[in-house]
Amino acid sequence: MTLETLAGSPLEATYREIAPDPGRFPVLVQKLKTLDMTPFVWPAADIRRITTPTLIVIGDADAIRAEHAVELFRLLGGDAMGDLAGMPKARLAILPGTTHFIPPGSGILDRYEWLLAMIPAFLDAPLPESP
Repeated sequence: MTLETLAGSPLEATYREIAPDPGRFPVLVQKLKTLDMTPFVWPAADIRRITTPTLIVIGDADAIRAEHAVELFRLLGGDAMGDLAGMPKARLAILPGTTHFIPPGSGILDRYEWLLAMIPAFLDAPLPESP
């Protein structure tokens, strides 16, 4: 991730539009690079304890590996056969032809029509009963 790869991206445009100091975009990029290089340590046992319904959305050309999203989905209880066991509390959407956010026009937020078709159904679904 560099300033050059983010030039003209929706991230840059939005930042320059709403940030109190648009000239600090290079600082944001540096912080994002640092964040990307920092490993997340989320023990599987901790993830399994999450009881809130979860919708995981990635692109099939995303920087986030599909295998990672599937692993997280399973840890959240999303690996149930809904036909027999009822709908799981976790949902997974892998959007075709979609990146995280670069190049412009192919990022997840550029697929807002698809997201708008999925998110209300997820939010409107009945909550699972408490254990």
